[in-house]
Amino acid sequence: MANLLINGQEQKKDNSILFGEFMNSLNKDLAAKSQVVSVLKINGESVDEKRETAFAMQALGQLSSIEITTVNQLELAFEALHSAKAYIKKLIKHCKENGELYKTGQTKVADGNFVDIVDGLDNLTNLILTSQSILRGKHRGIHTNDSSLRIAQVRLVSAIEELLPAKKQNDHVMLADILCNELPNALQEMADFGIPVLQRLRTS
Repeated sequence: MANLLINGQEQKKDNSILFGEFMNSLNKDLAAKSQVVSVLKINGESVDEKRETAFAMQALGQLSSIEITTVNQLELAFEALHSAKAYIKKLIKHCKENGELYKTGQTKVADGNFVDIVDGLDNLTNLILTSQSILRGKHRGIHTNDSSLRIAQVRLVSAIEELLPAKKQNDHVMLADILCNELPNALQEMADFGIPVLQRLRTS
């Protein structure tokens, strides 16, 4: 019999219910309350969304313990935005360091770091867009497409879109300029002017 805890409270469920069915039902209930699962532990181990599917066809009675922590979507969005500002600092440092490698001819090392930088930028933009979407949906009548945010987004996307053509052409001078100047400036603008637009909605 599975020991089922949701936000520290013991829950009773039919042990024959499949774990996948249980999670689908739970997620629907949470969505109605603007909540999502933030932490899932099965048999004492943290499980991400990818690993979660491996348990879908197991009955609850086949698992020794299930611990679930939920969080309000709005709070999750604001936490993500706070994390984004710290993440931007790391990205700026990483971009500048890699730009210097291209400047000094250490292209093999720089090329090895390039994919990580692109992945990091992709994660950042997805995080901001997701947070923006959540806040727009929950703050009815609140306009999240403020000019400061819109301009910061356009400049960041523009700088990112210059990276791949420069990399494809192996234009190390261009790559160095983008990584040392354009991207750091665009990222800093997003941290200083773009993200705060969304963070101010907490007190709206």
